[in-house]
Amino acid sequence: MPDENCREKILSEKYVDLIIPDYLRKQEINLPENLVCFQELGFGYHAIHIDQDLIGEVRFDKVEYNGVPNCYALLDTGAMNETGISALQNYPTLQLQGEGIMIGFIDTGIDYTNPVFREVTGTRIAAIWDQTIQDGIAPEGFDYGSEYTREQINEALQQVDPESIVPSKDTNGHGTYVASLAAGGANRENQFQGAAPKAMIGAVKLKEAKAFLRDFYAIKENAVCYQDTDIMQGLLYLNELADKWNMPLVICIALGTNFGGHNGEGNLSRILENYAKLENRCVVTGSGNEASQRHHFFGMLNTEETKEIEIRVEEGEGRGFAAEIWTS
Repeated sequence: MPDENCREKILSEKYVDLIIPDYLRKQEINLPENLVCFQELGFGYHAIHIDQDLIGEVRFDKVEYNGVPNCYALLDTGAMNETGISALQNYPTLQLQGEGIMIGFIDTGIDYTNPVFREVTGTRIAAIWDQTIQDGIAPEGFDYGSEYTREQINEALQQVDPESIVPSKDTNGHGTYVASLAAGGANRENQFQGAAPKAMIGAVKLKEAKAFLRDFYAIKENAVCYQDTDIMQGLLYLNELADKWNMPLVICIALGTNFGGHNGEGNLSRILENYAKLENRCVVTGSGNEASQRHHFFGMLNTEETKEIEIRVEEGEGRGFAAEIWTS
């Protein structure tokens, strides 16, 4: 059963979410139990949810760099169509359709009513974990959100009002687009077919990042962003879902960030690398969508040299902006 005390802390804006290595979790943390809770994130990491009054403003002089969750935005979908999928699907000795595998998506959700996710026997969606809905049943071993199984989705598809059974919706559309491209079935009317039209699907709808992180990174209030603690929980869920179905799992993440060293040493990068090393697990991430946006600068300096760099800030950035300097 979910820990209701922990669920409140995971969702509450009064609690700060930080990332700690397991060795710190195993040490005695002298904090009242009613002011803190922990979630396993996998591969040596835990999330700690702690009353902000205990630590005050989150700053790097209080919390190490990797202790503050990063924020991820949705990647642009414009370049996704140039994939050359049909050549692989129709190659005589391959005939790759995704049969017998699961593709897991961590995104804005999925429109389970879309016909491209159905087959003759019903939906190809094994389950949806909607982190934004709190009045359903959370997945086993998790403390928040609501899980909707294949049986529930099939029942919903028989109703006049499917949302009365499965209320999860993709109001953004990004997650449905990515899932359609990767695992959508044939739609002859629109001459469309996804890369793996016979694959089973697991979907995680992420809840949006908390206000303390938006403030920390000076993110606009209307910008869509997700914190990596929820992404890591989604990875854990999809891995367990694939185990239940006894299927290989391809993890698909179409999210990105301009923060971090881009050197594979961030928390999420390390966890994804560990999943990629597991048998019957594969990780696919998007990259390069902002290559032409001039969001990065690279330079070489010796110890006695200075260099001026122009930073163009969009008009109306009253909250300020965040930038990072990485050296080697």
